Amino acid sequence: MVTSKIYVVNAVDLISSVQRLPKILAFPPIEAKFATTICASSKEGNDIIANNLNGEEGDWGYSHDVYKSMNSALAPGLGLDGMNRTMIQTIAHAIDRLSRQNGRKTTIKLGEWTRHEITMATTSSAYGKHNPFKDSDVESAFWDFERGLVMIMINRFPSLTARKAYHGRELVSKAFLRYFKAQHHKGGSMLIQGRYNTSMQHGISVDDIARYEVGNSLAVLVNTAPAVFWTLFYIYSHPIALEECRMEVESIVSVTDETNIVKRTVDITKAKQNCPLLTSTFQEVLRQRTLGTQVRLVMEDTFLDNKYLLKKDSTVIMPSRVIHTDPAIWGPDVSDFNHKRFTKVKNSQNPSPKLNPKAFRVFGGGTTLCPGRHFAMTEILATVVMFILRYDLVPSDGEWLAPTTDKSNIASVVMEPDTDITVEVVPRANTADCEWDFKLADSAMVFQVAAEDKHD
Repeated sequence: MVTSKIYVVNAVDLISSVQRLPKILAFPPIEAKFATTICASSKEGNDIIANNLNGEEGDWGYSHDVYKSMNSALAPGLGLDGMNRTMIQTIAHAIDRLSRQNGRKTTIKLGEWTRHEITMATTSSAYGKHNPFKDSDVESAFWDFERGLVMIMINRFPSLTARKAYHGRELVSKAFLRYFKAQHHKGGSMLIQGRYNTSMQHGISVDDIARYEVGNSLAVLVNTAPAVFWTLFYIYSHPIALEECRMEVESIVSVTDETNIVKRTVDITKAKQNCPLLTSTFQEVLRQRTLGTQVRLVMEDTFLDNKYLLKKDSTVIMPSRVIHTDPAIWGPDVSDFNHKRFTKVKNSQNPSPKLNPKAFRVFGGGTTLCPGRHFAMTEILATVVMFILRYDLVPSDGEWLAPTTDKSNIASVVMEPDTDITVEVVPRANTADCEWDFKLADSAMVFQVAAEDKHD
């Protein structure tokens, strides 16, 4: 996409002004270009997506309908609860496997473990029992594709210049094609059923549906795994944060003793509702470790905030990293990890508890607010809760050293670690010889992940 100018917007109030002009400062044309390029979909499918892409002729068209379907499935309610419960049980089983050494420690590579287990939990919750990612070749091929995404984007002949990424994409798309042709989506989540049905209603072929699903997988997988990695890293590398979060989470554990078997039950919903230090820590980690940039195409000459002329066909970029590292917003300790920063209680570590919620840009905002934010938050918190209740993590090298993040992918919002950390997983005393039950109550309450959630 050739543009004449690039405008950088890095003031919170101006970003709000951009969000109020979604049809003039538009994201759908950029998203469609990205999707059709990386998915290698057909011209027929791309033409269907392009029809009234930006909604100039009203609220209709594939882009409008598929977003409506996704937002409905991922909003607090039955569809989201079903995905969350599958995800929580999948992660709980993975956590269980770490303690099958008769209470002795085991060793894992933290990044590798989180990527695999989050991949399996997320995709199982979305695609059901016939989840294509259960095939290890499909999982491996997807991450080959993800690592080579830049080469796919910039090369005209990726089959020659980005062979591993190209063949990874083709293998995953064929797996999705088999999944949809066998009607396995009917046993999947409301998210997948809705996306498939919307695509069919608009005349998109099954072949293209499978190809677009490879791109959709990027959206649900690329950022959650590193977010879990960094949340565990920061909590365990900061003993005070670990102690305080652990005490808070332990307060929501229900303990019963029946027939000499101690059972500990945890409702993950309560972690979101009753653990402000934990949720503040989650937000602070994401503030520290996100690098996403929102992009808009200027559809016509317009004045932003009645001051700044933006020319048609130019690009507007809004780098969240600039907002998240601005001392004028976050205070002089902006570079420090402060797990109490997002709490609403005034104390020595949080002298100004009233923060501008619009300055937290991890999940975007406006009409492009991430529809999967509630699922992602629950998945991250569930994994962290299970770890801090059951295990200590000790770096094998004896010291928590943050990996560099120079190789983070173009599709990443959360920084990806360049190297892994080997850790010893040590069962905590008095927690190994009991049964653990992690569950989720109905989502009656919406946690404010983004500023817009206060209106949900």
